[in-house]
Parts: sequence; structure tokens; C-alpha cells
Amino acid sequence: MRIFLACADERLKLAMLMLLDHEPGMVVAGISDRLQGLPAQVEASQPDVLILERNEPLPQITKLITDIQYLAHPLVILYLSGRANERDPIMAAGADYFVLKNAPPDELLSILNNLHFPKAKKPDH
Repeated sequence: MRIFLACADERLKLAMLMLLDHEPGMVVAGISDRLQGLPAQVEASQPDVLILERNEPLPQITKLITDIQYLAHPLVILYLSGRANERDPIMAAGADYFVLKNAPPDELLSILNNLHFPKAKKPDH
């Protein structure tokens, strides 16, 4: 499973890298801490999963998720947040999963280990 990690929180990014490094069959295909150019980076790396964590205002994040879900290469979008009240708008924008940052690592790993590929391409907008 190829994973792209788009994480603004440096400590969380390092923890995610350490966690994923120990999981068989999971490869980090790309890393970014910037919002600008993220859809192009994700498309170029062709991941199966995008793990996304950002500090920008919610409208920017929902637009980013909407843009990414329509890339030519289908992928699963998993959003990490510190605020439970973001769940509904994030999911409505097109994220496949929403996980709180303070959730146990096993919750994230359970989601990743239970994914089935290939994911169907999303309809054109």
C-alpha cells in the first residue's frame, strides 16, 4: 500500500513515519508539509492512500479534499484532526475517513489494514 503523508504538524509527521515504517506492506510514497501544489504532488506519486492533516481554515481544507478526490488516480483520503466538530464538513467534502489525532495508533492502523483496493474512480464533476 502506497501512502502519501501530508502533515503540517512536524511531531505528528515523525510519529506517523515511525508507525508506518514498522507496518508490512505499507510504503510512504510521498511527504509534504505544504498546501500549495499538494494535488499535483499526490497525483505524481500515485498513492493508494492520502493521510492529510492541515492547520489551514476549514474552507481551504474542504476545497483541497474536493480537488484531490477528483484526481485521475483514485485514492482513499484519511483526514486527521484535533477537532471532532470538523468531522461532518470534512466527510461531506469527500474524505473517506476521519480520525482524531489523539486516537490510539491502532485505530489508524486498523483502518489502513482493512482497506480494499482498487477503489472505484469518483465521478467527474
